[in-house]
Amino acid sequence: MAKVVTAMEARQNFGSLLDQVALRDEEVVIERAGKPLARVVGVNASTTGRLDFRDIGKLPNAIWEDR
Repeated sequence: MAKVVTAMEARQNFGSLLDQVALRDEEVVIERAGKPLARVVGVNASTTGRLDFRDIGKLPNAIWEDR
């Protein structure tokens, strides 16, 4: 589960948050006024199960044939 911090906390403790993300493979969600604004993850974080717009070429052609 991601650690949730306010934007003020993130600003004041940015170095510590980077350590948590990079060294402990944690995820941090930054929110303002109770609403999530950003998610900080390590560059090597797994994105399994998520499609990126750059992955469109990896989709099977069959889903486009009916259109």
